[in-house]
Amino acid sequence: MALRHKSAQKRHRQSLKRRMLNRSRKSTIKTFTKQAVAAATTGENLAAAQSKAESLIDKAAKGSTLHKNAAARKKSRLAKAINRVKAAQQS
Repeated sequence: MALRHKSAQKRHRQSLKRRMLNRSRKSTIKTFTKQAVAAATTGENLAAAQSKAESLIDKAAKGSTLHKNAAARKKSRLAKAINRVKAAQQS
């Protein structure tokens, strides 16, 4: 890693900080998505869990952690998974 220029060193530091922040946000999204699907099986706080997961996805898309289409895809898949669990419980 031959970062000779000060500006290159600074950009490298910034990219490392952004990388850690983005990884943290993505991990949080995955955690809350799993919790929302689990809440669908138990039926406890489903609306709140789904709302929190979708809110985190929207915030990540707003802050360029996720692309807006990727965020829409994640929200769609979350809703689909929750509906699949609900349908399985009813039948």
